[in-house]
Amino acid sequence: PVGNVDIEKGGPALEVGSNTITTSQNIEVYENKIWLLVDEYINTVLCIHQEDYDSIEKYKKDIANNRIDMFFYIADHIEKPSNNDIELLDSIFNIYIRVCGRYGISPTLQMFGILVGINNMTFSDWANGDYRTASTHGITVKKWKETCGAFALDKLHNQDGTNANLIFACKVAYGMAETAPIPAGQQQGIPQQTAQQIADKYKDVLELPEMEKPEL
Repeated sequence: PVGNVDIEKGGPALEVGSNTITTSQNIEVYENKIWLLVDEYINTVLCIHQEDYDSIEKYKKDIANNRIDMFFYIADHIEKPSNNDIELLDSIFNIYIRVCGRYGISPTLQMFGILVGINNMTFSDWANGDYRTASTHGITVKKWKETCGAFALDKLHNQDGTNANLIFACKVAYGMAETAPIPAGQQQGIPQQTAQQIADKYKDVLELPEMEKPEL
C-alpha cells in the first residue's frame, strides 16, 4: 500500500522533512510510499544531501541526472498496479508528475511505464483504441501524453536560448507545430494540436493542485 507513512513508526532512517508533510498533530509523514522511496533512493543510493550543495539547483540536477535509476528503484519497491485499474494508474501518474516537477525532470510516458511496469506499446494500443475500448484507458493515456507535452512546452518557454532537442521532441513526440496543428491521424491516429492549444488546455495541470492520497 501507499497510504500515509508515519516515519516515527519504523522504516528506513531518512532525513525528516525532505519530502514529508507535517500533520495537524505536528508529526512528519509521507503522503504515500513513492515519496518515501524517493527520499530513500536519494539518501541511501545516491548518498547525497542538500546541505552539502551550495545551491538547491545543483542538488536537484544531480537527482534529475539519475532519474531513470530512481524510477527503476521505486518500481522495484512498490506493488505493480493492475492494468485493469486505470483510476489507480492515473493516481500514480499524478504522483509521478509531482516528483518530476519537484526535481526538474521532464516526464515521459516511457519513464512512467518503467514506474508502473507497462510497456509503451501497451499505452499506444490503449490510445489507438486497439484494446480496452470499453473503459477510459484510451482517453486517460492521451491525457497523460498531453500532460507530458505540456511539461516539455513549459520547459521550452522558460529556458534561456534555444534547445533544438527539446523543440524536436515537442514536434515529433507530442505532435506540436509552431504555427498550425499537424493534420489529425498523422501520429498513431491521435488528433494533433498546436503547442499553444495544448498549453492552454493543460495549464491547470502544471499548477499541480492538491490531489487525493491513493492507496496502492
